[in-house]
Amino acid sequence: MPINGKEDVTAKLVATFKRLILEGALRPGCRLPAERELAGTLGVARSSLRQALKVLEIMGVISQRVGDGTYLNAAAAAVLGEPMEFLILLDGISFHELMEARLIVEPELAARAAERATAEDVARLRQALTAMRETASRHEPFVQNDLTFHRAIFQAAGNRVCGLMFSEIHESLQSLMERTSRLVSAQHTLRLHQRIYAAIRKRDPEGARRRMTEHLVDARDLLVRTAEQQARTRLRKRIDAMRGGPDRAGHARPTVPRAVRSFD
Repeated sequence: MPINGKEDVTAKLVATFKRLILEGALRPGCRLPAERELAGTLGVARSSLRQALKVLEIMGVISQRVGDGTYLNAAAAAVLGEPMEFLILLDGISFHELMEARLIVEPELAARAAERATAEDVARLRQALTAMRETASRHEPFVQNDLTFHRAIFQAAGNRVCGLMFSEIHESLQSLMERTSRLVSAQHTLRLHQRIYAAIRKRDPEGARRRMTEHLVDARDLLVRTAEQQARTRLRKRIDAMRGGPDRAGHARPTVPRAVRSFD
């Protein structure tokens, strides 16, 4: 399927790859033909093909392995990651909006996990919970295991669309989770997760829905407290700067005009 014209060659090549995947000519996990062969088949210069492959690699569609060739990725998670991150950054989506989306969807996913979880799903949840307990004194691995616990719920719920989307939302919230989780003890977080796990293990959809809501409301409240704390810190720094007091390094601050100081 030759591609003609010099304009938008990269866009046309990306569209061609989508069509090849849709038609089954390229399957997830397959190795692409050698660059020379693929360029000849598509009727483009190798330099144009390389540019398109680089775009597809950045998008997470393919992986180029040195000395082994180029492969179509087997899973969609890598494909969603970068676009979702840019969507959040470019549209100015707030952490509050992300938390609200979690409150709308995740309790229902927990309820479905309680209805649909296999023995293997329950085992994955138990393993994630155990890993959380074992890393309770180590902050970063504790948060990672927290994320793994939620991903196990998404998998058990059996809806791949929600699972993929909310796994990416969790990744976007990871830095915030690391900050908010420092405001409470690991045991507090563990208790909330243990209750969710128990409801899913008991095949109690309403209980799982309620426990997940409880957990997310708690997380949302921590988010509000964190935001308020940051706002107070920024205000304090601003007032210190206006007063011309020394900064934390002991350096003198710029003198504030009398008109401003008169409001002290």
